[in-house]
Parts: sequence; structure tokens; C-alpha cells
Amino acid sequence: MMTEVPTSEEEFSSSISDTESETSHPEIWTANERNERSRETTPNCSMVFFILGVSLTAPFITFVSAAEDVLAGTDNATGLVIIALTAPSLVLKIASLCFREVSHVARMFLVSAFIIVGQLCAVFITHIGGRFAGICLVSVGTGIGEVSLFMQAAKKLEEVALCSFIIGTGVGGVLGASLYVGLTVWATVDPRTAIIVSAIWPPIFLFTFVASRGNLHLFRYSQTAESFPKIQQRKFEIDCRLSPRWKERLRTVWNSSHHMLMLFLVYFSEYIILSAILSTLIFEGAGVGPEFVPRGHFEHYVLSTMVGEFLGRTFISMLRAVSPGFFFNSGPVLALLPLAETIFLTLATWYQLVSQVWVIWLLCFILGTACGMIFSNSYHIIARRFISHHVIFSITLTSILETAGILTAGLLGIHVEKTLKEHCLHHFGNKSDCLTRSMDSSFWEYGNRFNSDGKTALIL
Repeated sequence: MMTEVPTSEEEFSSSISDTESETSHPEIWTANERNERSRETTPNCSMVFFILGVSLTAPFITFVSAAEDVLAGTDNATGLVIIALTAPSLVLKIASLCFREVSHVARMFLVSAFIIVGQLCAVFITHIGGRFAGICLVSVGTGIGEVSLFMQAAKKLEEVALCSFIIGTGVGGVLGASLYVGLTVWATVDPRTAIIVSAIWPPIFLFTFVASRGNLHLFRYSQTAESFPKIQQRKFEIDCRLSPRWKERLRTVWNSSHHMLMLFLVYFSEYIILSAILSTLIFEGAGVGPEFVPRGHFEHYVLSTMVGEFLGRTFISMLRAVSPGFFFNSGPVLALLPLAETIFLTLATWYQLVSQVWVIWLLCFILGTACGMIFSNSYHIIARRFISHHVIFSITLTSILETAGILTAGLLGIHVEKTLKEHCLHHFGNKSDCLTRSMDSSFWEYGNRFNSDGKTALIL
């Protein structure tokens, strides 16, 4: 259901005054200030934040898509790659709650450096430990970038920036997954070369930032830039008089807790499905490309999910661009869908209930759409409390719980995947029918130049 948000204190309230009526402080908002804020928050998306969102998300999703290839020839759980992609990022996000003094320009350079060094480590260090070291470095870079851009979008009170960034992350997910799938499944490119190709994203990220001269707010209206600090100052002074800082932060967290919890749950569901449940589901004679079976299944599962994520993440943001003031207020109901899919796909994998691979692709698409809608809706609802000087804290905490959900899925997925794989082996007895992974240890280096058994050359 879509609901129009009136221009009221709820739209512009701080965390301490969320439950107060607009008449509590009538002197705060003049008619002119209301008009300026209305124009300020109309999400005419910024190309700068859009490109930064695309180039930051694409490397992360590329390694999600490459998870089975990273582990080619091993019995290690897919969840280990998810853990490596999220654990360093989660630690950095938690640390960012306490340390914000680092220059924003320095952060952007660190983002590009960590990501591209991580990609090169994964490519040129042949030992599997080198691949995981590279993945951890990519996680550090994406963690710094995500928090920095969310903070930058929030602290200047620009929903326009948040809108652009969210849409960019959706596009980045599709580009990252489709590029990797296209190269390694539909074409005959080995995974290492595909990762090298994806190394184009960090330079794009850095070039976009440098081209904007470090000023990510060139798209602000000049009038609002003059009038807004007065509004912010008035609200800040009232907030300080009404409540101590720690109480206000607690109230901010409490008021947004259900949105944070929804993000945790839906991304836990999405990644435990991808990294633990569907990683053991294979269909005979299905797919396109010479290497679709068995490893190609996983990449197509990820791609289908990312297409749904793109649709979901852009849906709310684009709707707000067309009709500012609307938001999706049935998030808790929608959040039940990923949880229901988790249960269904667990049973479908255990009892082989689904006979056609396109059914799984459709379910992955629906899963991604639901998660993307909740992602966009939750961040927009939290960020619309623009005037609060605690919005950065709230946005960062929301990002922490989102990442924690993915990390939890990776941790629990280690045991879930093992159980489902053992059950499959008991009934089928062939590992290639129970794990969406090439069992050729040289696949990471040579890819489609060899068949799934690693014996016959396909392309010399």
C-alpha cells in the first residue's frame, strides 16, 4: 500500500519529537521554510551519487557471484566467502560510529585502493588463502564506501542523494552479476579474467569523485543552501533543550528499530538462500552455455536475485521522484515473503519438490524484489527524519544491521549447506549433483578451457 506523507512534523521531526504534533513548536516552521524544504527533498537524483553507488556495489556482487568459483575444487562451505565479504565491513561500520574525523576525501581514495588491491590479490595469488585475503580487502573498501556515502547523503539532509545512491546500488548489483555470468558462463572466460575486467569499477568510482572535486552537493538548490542552516539550527537548539543526547539517540533507535530489524531478516533470508540452500540445488540438462551444469546454476540464481533487487530498490525511489511524499507502508507484511521463501526452498531442496529451473529463477527474482523494496523503503523512512542531528547515527546503525544479517546468513549457512549436501549425497551419491561448484581445482585459473572434470580441453 502506498501512503502519502503530509508535510507535517512527522516528515521533518527529530527523534525526540516523532510523537509530537506539529503545533508543539509552531514557531519552527515558516511557510517559506516549508516550501524550501519541500523543494529540497524532491529526489531529482544526482548522477554523482548514482555512479558512486553503481561502482561501489558492482565489485561486491561480482565476488558474491564468484563464490563457488573461488572455492572450486574444495569442500569448503559457500558461507565462508559471504563471511569474508561482510565481517571486515561490519567491523568498520561499527567503528565508524565512534570515529568520524577521517577526511571524506581520504575515505574515497581508501575505498578505491582497498577494492582494487583486493581484486588483484584474488587474481594473482594462486593459493586459496590469497583469494580470501583479496575478498577481505574488497569488504573493507565497500564497508568504508557504503558508510561514507550514506553519511554524506544524510548529514546534509539530502534525500536526493540517498535516492540516487540506492538506485545506483541496484544497478551495480545487476551489472556486477551480469558481467561475471556473461563472461564465465555464457562465454569462455576464466574467473580470474572476469575479476580483472571488474577492476574497472574502482577507477570509475575514484574518477567520479575527483571529477566532482570532492563536492557531492553540486546539485543542491542555492536558495535552500541559504535557508536550510537556519532551520537546522533552530531544531538543533530545541532538541538539545528537550532531551539529553543519549536519550534522544535511544529514542531514535527505538522509533526505527522495526525497519532495522526488517533489513536484518530479509537480507539474512536472501543470503542464506543463495549461499546455503540453492548452492545444493541442481537441475539436469538445464541452462545455457557450456559450463552451466553444475556451477552455472549458482551464478544464475544470483543474477535472478540481483535483477529483482534492482527493480525493488528503484521502485520506491522512482515513485518518490514522481510523487514526492509517498512511501510503502506494508513493509512488515512484505518482509514475511523472504522468510516464507527460505522455508519453502529448504523443503524444496530436501524433497526435490521443484522440477524446473525457471521456477527457482522466478522465486529468486521475487525474493530480490521484496528485499530491494524493503531496503529502499526503510532507508527512505529513516532518512526522512532529516532535521535530527542523529540521522547519521541511525543510518549507520541501519547499515550495520543489514550487513549483520548477511554475515549471520554466512555463519549459519555453513551448517545448513553441509546438512543439505549430505542429504543429497545420501540419495544421489554424486557430488556434482549436489553442489553448484566445479570440482576441478584449476577452474579458477583456466575456467571454460576445460570441462567440468578438468580433463578435456574445450578451447586451446
